[in-house]
Amino acid sequence: MIYDKETLERMYKERNLPWDDGKPRGQLVDYVNESNRCRALDVGCGTGTDAIFLAQNGFSVSVIDISEEAIKIAISKGQEAGVNIDFKVGDVLNMPFEDETFGFVNDNGCFHQLSKSSWEVFVKEIARVMRPKARYLMKCFSDKEPPNPKLPHRLSEETIRKCFSGKFNVLHIRPIVIDGRIHGDHKGYSCLMEKK
Repeated sequence: MIYDKETLERMYKERNLPWDDGKPRGQLVDYVNESNRCRALDVGCGTGTDAIFLAQNGFSVSVIDISEEAIKIAISKGQEAGVNIDFKVGDVLNMPFEDETFGFVNDNGCFHQLSKSSWEVFVKEIARVMRPKARYLMKCFSDKEPPNPKLPHRLSEETIRKCFSGKFNVLHIRPIVIDGRIHGDHKGYSCLMEKK
């Protein structure tokens, strides 16, 4: 299922968020523990959990999400946490950021939620806002997961490499378990890439 903007707004208002357990993802925690601090972007940031974690750990953070309600929640959580984050409501296919701004981009389930027809535009757009050698961390559902029309796209390693190899060097694609608050746990991938 690809959520449209109206559905996302309703889900955030109702707090019916199967992907949001209020904790930063394990792959992000591991990345932060091993990386230098820099200017970071969280795409499809949702309620801001990962962005807040990045800010608390010394990153200068900007976020973007298409949902105004998600950004309202994220702003409130950021204020409560006492962190300074640049919040933007906007489209990840046309981001309001300058070229080569970010040293790190976090994607906790944004790419696999987009329509297949927009994947190429997304890859070009995130590459545009990233500095050379910047890192991109993506979590997505794996094609090892059985089909479920209630969930976003499942991606194979081959599809990931095909989509990103023009702009990125794929450093690793690792199997992970994606915790599901509503639909149970799922097979996924944690993918780390470096902009060419």
